[in-house]
Amino acid sequence: MRQWPAATLRYVLVGYVLIPLVINVGINAFLGWLLFLDRDSIPVWGIPSSVCMEIIGTGFLLPLITAAISAQVLMRHLRSGMVEPLPAREAGSGVASRITAWVGRVLQGGSFVGCLQFSFVVLPFLAGPALLVLFVFAGDSMDRVALIGVKSVYAGLCGLLVTPLIAISLLSHRTQLSTVSR
Repeated sequence: MRQWPAATLRYVLVGYVLIPLVINVGINAFLGWLLFLDRDSIPVWGIPSSVCMEIIGTGFLLPLITAAISAQVLMRHLRSGMVEPLPAREAGSGVASRITAWVGRVLQGGSFVGCLQFSFVVLPFLAGPALLVLFVFAGDSMDRVALIGVKSVYAGLCGLLVTPLIAISLLSHRTQLSTVSR
């Protein structure tokens, strides 16, 4: 991050960390309240309505919707010069470099298929640990307030992982950016 232009760092921190955190937590708290308004207790496991299904649904839909919106906005901002791409670095062979290269390649056009692909790939990494925590610590059911809290915190954490990943991936891969039509 030391090589990042100050304006780009501020752009990512505000637009792809702070604002999405507030939006994701707020929307998911509201959805949790709205969907389970008539229930005092929600089963942890089961289909179609359970804490488990909320985690899986959020783990899939949040990256899908975030990618669809963020990729379009960021690419528009890059084309207009509102934000600078990250300085070019030597192509690394590390895992992080390969992940950001893949995400940048899949989302650069902002296609629905690319967003779906991204969402399917990140789903196990988001939902897996949350389901493991549920398995270890949760009982058979959860009250509505606890579900709203779990859903909100989970969405906030998912957003903190997914949204900056999208921004950094699209900002750091100049070769792909040059192929995007103006």
